[in-house]
Amino acid sequence: MEQLKITVGDITISVRLHDSGFRFEPNDVYRPFSSDNDPDVLLRVCRGRFSKRRLKEKLFDAGTTWSMFGENGRYVLDNSYQSIALESDFKSGTIYNKAVIGEQAAPFPLTYPLDEILVVNLLGRGRGMMVHSCGISDKGRGLLFAGSSQSGKSTMANLWKKEKDTAALSDDRIIVRKMKKKFWIYGTPWHGDAKVCLKEKAPLEKIFFLKHTKNNIIKKVGPADAVSRLIICSFLPFWDKKGMEFTLKFCAELVENVPCYELGFVPDEHVLDFVRG
Repeated sequence: MEQLKITVGDITISVRLHDSGFRFEPNDVYRPFSSDNDPDVLLRVCRGRFSKRRLKEKLFDAGTTWSMFGENGRYVLDNSYQSIALESDFKSGTIYNKAVIGEQAAPFPLTYPLDEILVVNLLGRGRGMMVHSCGISDKGRGLLFAGSSQSGKSTMANLWKKEKDTAALSDDRIIVRKMKKKFWIYGTPWHGDAKVCLKEKAPLEKIFFLKHTKNNIIKKVGPADAVSRLIICSFLPFWDKKGMEFTLKFCAELVENVPCYELGFVPDEHVLDFVRG
């Protein structure tokens, strides 16, 4: 394959090979997100390495996983086998794939963590945010279950996906956007233990912050408390001032317009009717 277009959260990214003599195949998880839409982001893939001697302004360091640098007005995401040099608006750039030197087949260029970091940056520029959460479309109503690791997101997805007229969009990462005066939740390719990832979306009606309890308990959460809880569960562009400013404002607007609750739950099917009620 020489070109692939994927749509995640109504953002279409085109990945095209620039050099001849090698190819890539998409990961299975990305196939349902393939798209014919006009691209919002244009990325080309080249052989070889991006010269790190040019990278002097380190903006963020995630240890051995990835780093972000500033370079003459551009952003460079770097990990052990590839780098992505992006223009300041994140709408175009070049992927330098270190693993294809002298090889015919290349690893799919949009892989963890650079794919997620790219989308977080794009969302932070006026589009929305990504939340560590399980997203459910229940008869067309969007329900967001946010929480840290081991809070029950995958458990919740497994319970809901057995229901009629219900779809689990993702059990780990959900995109939230405001479109036509409504907030929407979108599935992403990045799943958790339940391996749930759908391209679908749903209008968001309620947000639940998860915790494990001995009985099913629900209580309303006010906007101030909800903002802090949501920020803890969100993927924030710490390295980008404009992105951070937008994301924090977006969080505040979201919890002012969508009811938020704390949900303590027992991991069985009874919690579904409890939430619906």
